[in-house]
Amino acid sequence: MKFKFLLLSSALIILAGCSSFGGKEEQNPPAKLEAFSENVQLSRVWKASSGKIQKNNRQIQPILVDTTLYTASTSGVITAFDAETGNKLWNRKLKLTLTAGIGYGDGLLLAGTEDGEVVALYASNGNPAWVGDVKGGVLASPAGGQNVVVVHTSGDRLIGLSATDGTIIWTLSESTPRLLLRGRGRPLVVSDVVLAGFDNGKLMLIRLDNGQRLWEVRVGDSIGKTEIERLADVDARPILINETVYSAAYQSRIIAIDAPSAKMIWENDISTNKDMDADERYLFVVGENDIVYAIDRENGETVWEQDKLLNRKLTPPAVIGQHIVVGDSKGFVHIINSATGEIEGRAKTGSEFLSQPVTRGRSVWIQTLEGDVIAWQLSE
Repeated sequence: MKFKFLLLSSALIILAGCSSFGGKEEQNPPAKLEAFSENVQLSRVWKASSGKIQKNNRQIQPILVDTTLYTASTSGVITAFDAETGNKLWNRKLKLTLTAGIGYGDGLLLAGTEDGEVVALYASNGNPAWVGDVKGGVLASPAGGQNVVVVHTSGDRLIGLSATDGTIIWTLSESTPRLLLRGRGRPLVVSDVVLAGFDNGKLMLIRLDNGQRLWEVRVGDSIGKTEIERLADVDARPILINETVYSAAYQSRIIAIDAPSAKMIWENDISTNKDMDADERYLFVVGENDIVYAIDRENGETVWEQDKLLNRKLTPPAVIGQHIVVGDSKGFVHIINSATGEIEGRAKTGSEFLSQPVTRGRSVWIQTLEGDVIAWQLSE
């Protein structure tokens, strides 16, 4: 069952599974893997070493830019790999303990720390560009564009920094619930705007140059008798396809919004705090208890659900060809048919990984907690 990390007032409460609340973890053990008809295979292309990632740093993930895969580690090691061959292009050891990264924008690699430092490196060679101070824990990868770097910090603040020198250009603050999930939603920078979700259940469209709110929509509803039941964080990164925004809130729903008008197109009461992915037809979601869903992008109806991976602490899903890929806490990579929801392939990495797999075409890259970076190729 997935770990929940909660922040109450100024005290950090780490819930080591649901056993903290009445022993539910023992009642809901990870599902045993069942036999399946193997229709696709993952073939390992290369494997390399990077720095280790601490288990509470699920906001550290690889990023693919053009033909280069960039990775980060908790200890501050940033590495650039040739995505096709695995050859190490460069690496840089920072004197920082990272809690979020890697983000990208304007030729810069971006990462952050719990002490509020935001570091920018030149993607071409790993040389330092600048270090900024946002005076709040950075628990989501920064994003950049049009000479602005956007950072989501503790205290539910969204901050715009100059991509030239890291100085603060603007700050947008939202009220923070007393109880919230550890982590923040990664902001999505598109052209001259940024989409960002907040711990109070809101999704906002914001001007990139000055932080002005263009609209806000409530995605999460804080309903329940206890503060835990009222958690409604928008931690999943928004997805923008054409003029439709897809967003999700924990213990609430998934919604589709018309971006120009901010009008809701549909809603589906599936709950998630993990990033989603989409293909030309469906939106793919890992919901509570690690049930995997496909949702019709046009009308919001649930097309299929896959419950054979219950409580295996799945990663967010990623589209690869006509399939989706998810990882679990035992280090397995599962390939699911995007049309039917059937499991059709499986591979073992050797170690747990937490972040959303990186995919392009029929290739997938993952980084394990032990620091292994592995590239696979999907074949039928």
